[in-house]
Amino acid sequence: MTYETITYEKQAPIAVVTLNRPEKLNALSIELQHEVRRALADAGDDDDIRVIVLKAAGRAFSAGFDISGGEGPENAAEIRRRFLRGKGFVASTWWDVFWNNPKPIIAQIQGYCIAGGLATATFCDLRICSDDAKFGAPEIRTGGPYIPAVWPWVIGMTKARELLYTGNLIDAAEAKRLDLVNAVVPADELDDAVLAEAETIAKLPATTVEYNKKLINMAYELMGVRQVIDRSMELEAVALASPESSPEIAHFEKLRADQGLNAALAWNAARFTREDSWFRAAKDEESSS
Repeated sequence: MTYETITYEKQAPIAVVTLNRPEKLNALSIELQHEVRRALADAGDDDDIRVIVLKAAGRAFSAGFDISGGEGPENAAEIRRRFLRGKGFVASTWWDVFWNNPKPIIAQIQGYCIAGGLATATFCDLRICSDDAKFGAPEIRTGGPYIPAVWPWVIGMTKARELLYTGNLIDAAEAKRLDLVNAVVPADELDDAVLAEAETIAKLPATTVEYNKKLINMAYELMGVRQVIDRSMELEAVALASPESSPEIAHFEKLRADQGLNAALAWNAARFTREDSWFRAAKDEESSS
């Protein structure tokens, strides 16, 4: 099987899926989502594979769902309507790709891990990041409820409220403090750290790991995590299908239609100059080094 937006390698007992759109900061296009789903399904069905690593090419894990083309906000309402009718491959089924895979999935994270990219990493079983990683949900500043509504379970109610009410970003150290990631390592040690974790898991009996994943999933499903994910999609469908109910969403969409996506993003970024100043300063320092 050939892939256009990812690379997929199997060296038993480990399979590695690499998001491979570095020029787009590995934005999650529909094609990429389908290719990841096919690769994960293959690895999940392969008895020789015991652990899956999800990583990314370039300087970012992922900047989120691709809104640069036909999959963007202008079609978001229809995508959500299709979800509500049980059709289409959207964020709720994207979650299931990871949650229901019988093999543990380790997200290897560097650079930006935001918006749908952070949703994707959160859906994985474990997360190991480099010390330059940045996390957050900035898309909520012009959109509906955040898709990975599992955050109250992952990082706790108080911090989940803060991040989902502000759209602010956090660094790797804060992500570790919140247990959003399992470990933070220097960038040049990231590959080795992830490989060591994968090799340790692979030494356990495969059935033990698979059943433990099922049991942990069941515990959270009994607490309603699946219903919350579905409900977040319903609420986002309502928000995006009714932009007139939010002047911020309406203005963002008008700018996008009249002047293009970059103009809309620039307008939104300017509204949060104070909140994002530290992030831009870090980015400028990184570029000059």
